[in-house]
Amino acid sequence: MSRHLSSRLRFRVVALVLMVLVSIAGGCSSSRGVPKRSGADENSTRLNRSARIAYDNGQLEQSANLYRQALNRAYLRDDRKAVVDAQYNLAVCMLGLRSYDRALVWVQRAQNELLRGGQNVPTDILLLEAVALFRTGKPDDAWRISDQILTASEKLPVLVESKTHFLRGLIADQHGDTGQLGLEIDSLAASNDPGGRADRDELSGRLARAEGHWEAAIEAFDQTARLRREDQDYGEMAQALALAADACRQAGKPTMAATRYFRAGRSAVQQGNHQDAKKWLNLAVEFAGQASDESLKQEAGVYLKSIPIP
Repeated sequence: MSRHLSSRLRFRVVALVLMVLVSIAGGCSSSRGVPKRSGADENSTRLNRSARIAYDNGQLEQSANLYRQALNRAYLRDDRKAVVDAQYNLAVCMLGLRSYDRALVWVQRAQNELLRGGQNVPTDILLLEAVALFRTGKPDDAWRISDQILTASEKLPVLVESKTHFLRGLIADQHGDTGQLGLEIDSLAASNDPGGRADRDELSGRLARAEGHWEAAIEAFDQTARLRREDQDYGEMAQALALAADACRQAGKPTMAATRYFRAGRSAVQQGNHQDAKKWLNLAVEFAGQASDESLKQEAGVYLKSIPIP
């Protein structure tokens, strides 16, 4: 849902998703880093710093490996805060890698670690769990947790509240509930941040799509992709391009659909997201054929051949 929750949700104050909706709904939190001061473990500090840099550079596998090392170091030190931080950040990385089941495992381990220490589970961790549940095909469970977040007695961080409404908008869209989707759009906090503006545009595009307003949907999804790019949320940018491509297809515009599917697939290849890349590039080939665009068809085919065979 955001670049770091995000996912993506800008994590550690709401990193997805993705992905969610991927968009629904992300990321790794600086507030969960190990402070460099007396008593700090230098190995932990170095590992967390390197993991964050890798994450920000889109190297999610490398980031996850470094956070695993940081987690082992936290176990060695019996440092509960560092354990929770590493588990949280691993969950964020797994969301970015579309490993939703593993993301759910890590965020629930973080919750268990807190509860065993007699601590409450913060709302940003609850939100991360809700995103992971949504991505694993459990939207009703995700909705239940979103209710829990919005009715919490503590004052919610603006980003957590906004990302919760974004997630609820994705769930409403999945259920075909345009009335609820409109309510969630209205509940989004006004934002000058590109990620927050992208969330509103994406939900607006989904509402336009549900109502059959294809031109409005294309415009909203194209704007979402531009804002996700500005926010350096490249996974969700590619998803937005694919949404725009689908709206172009529905509008009977194969050339525009082919171009957007190609751009989404090309970016996904570079991200290592081979499953989506293959799907989008095949659609690019299909619609380029309908549009008699042989050059795009051939270029998409080159990228398809570059995808490793599982």
